[in-house]
Parts: sequence; structure tokens; C-alpha cells
Amino acid sequence: MKKQQKKMKKYQVIGGQYEQCWYGESDPLLGAKCIATRHMEYWDNWQGWNKPHIYRAEDCRDVESCGRITTPDGWTIRVHDMYADFIV
Repeated sequence: MKKQQKKMKKYQVIGGQYEQCWYGESDPLLGAKCIATRHMEYWDNWQGWNKPHIYRAEDCRDVESCGRITTPDGWTIRVHDMYADFIV
């Protein structure tokens, strides 16, 4: 039996240099911008500080982790679709 997905809020904050990492969600865009600012990432290879991107909920989905470095196999993770455009 499949798990029922929780309803996502309007905006999803997803970052990560090598793998996608979900940082949070918010209904107002300003709230998503605050979450993204709080989770600035320092990327290696002289790329410096980067702010995670904000995506619409309809461009994201929950999947089961398999073969990732940052999460154990079997965990449910939130990722953006391959060709999703980020908002900010």
C-alpha cells in the first residue's frame, strides 16, 4: 500500500551543489525567501556562497531515496522535477 503524500505548501526551498537538499516550505513567497537566506550554502571549487532556489509546489515531488550520498536508502525526500524552473 502506498503512503499518502502530505499536501505541500505553495513554495519549496531546495538547494545543494551535488545533490538536491530540501530546506523547507512556505505559503508566502517572502517566507520562502527567508528560509533560503537562512540556509545559504558554501560550495567548493571557488564557487562561493549560494542561496537555495525556490520552486513552486507543483514542480516538486516526494520520492524514495536510492543511492544518494546525503540520505540513507528508503527515506522519503522532496526533489524538484528535472526541467522545473526556479522562481528566485
